[in-house]
Amino acid sequence: MNRRIVTIAVGLATAGLLAAGCGGKDGGGDGGDKPAASSTTEKTAAAAPIITPAAAAAVLDSYEKVNNTANKTRDKALLGTVEGGALYQEDSAVYKQYPKLSAMAKKGYFEPFTYSRRQFFIPTTGSWFMATAHTGDTLQLLVFRQQSGGRWKMVVANDYKGTLPALAKGPDGAPVVVAPDATVGATKLSALGAAVSDLRASGGKKAGAALADSEVKRAAVKAYTTRNDHWGRYKKCLRTDYEAAGTKWDTPYTKFPDTYALKTADGGALVASTSYFVMLDFSTRPDLCTMTPGGDTSAYVTGVQTGVRSRYLSMNVVSVPAAGKPVQLGGDTFLIGASS
Repeated sequence: MNRRIVTIAVGLATAGLLAAGCGGKDGGGDGGDKPAASSTTEKTAAAAPIITPAAAAAVLDSYEKVNNTANKTRDKALLGTVEGGALYQEDSAVYKQYPKLSAMAKKGYFEPFTYSRRQFFIPTTGSWFMATAHTGDTLQLLVFRQQSGGRWKMVVANDYKGTLPALAKGPDGAPVVVAPDATVGATKLSALGAAVSDLRASGGKKAGAALADSEVKRAAVKAYTTRNDHWGRYKKCLRTDYEAAGTKWDTPYTKFPDTYALKTADGGALVASTSYFVMLDFSTRPDLCTMTPGGDTSAYVTGVQTGVRSRYLSMNVVSVPAAGKPVQLGGDTFLIGASS
């Protein structure tokens, strides 16, 4: 869990605990890599999968081995050989934050892991494939994308709850890629990130209203409705609010608003996507109340502050039916940066 220790009120030794976000994950991707040819140009014939199942299994084996090795010493360069995009952004941030965490928070962060009960969903077009796997009792949806030069890197890894929808099969029996900007039913797939971020920004009253009720949605809305509870008796001068990541302050962080989608048997889509949001902690009475970041946030901001702007990456799994509201099945969040 991402945590920050907050010292409240000038001249007082009172301390509170501010918690936001979810725990670490096994993975991350190199933001500097560029993808291989796009799905519209790489292949037109539906003759063969873009990677064989055996080769895909070997890619996952390699990822598992390299990730576990990199985690031992938090070797960012080594991790970047098997991770790309938003996942590498996430795990690079975890590596940066790790030295600032308490011994209790560090415990279990980088325990060795293995992927079991794997399934691969490999299309015949495009430059990426999906997979599902277990890490212990946790279900994950994974996306691997081929980089220029041919190397495959994991770019999305998201825990999910419930059952994924059955996938459609093309004439060749392979999964069918759906374009990121496609509209499925009444849902534009590339807009799902904004809907997910709105669950915190407005409690789902705006763009988030397009999402159906789910356990994951309820947890995000709860983060919004309880966002100031931790301030206790200091609520009158300290506040927490959320907002969608904006261009003015957050462009360096919002690098990978990616959408990966496969067609489902009912004509809908299974979507793995990434999005960003901001958490604002601030004083309404700087003359009375200030805060001192601790824990993971102190990797970016130190000393007494009247406000802290924390950026979060969200990994999302969404089932989009051919008719009806999309259902969010996964929505892990990770601190990736902060500033005063």
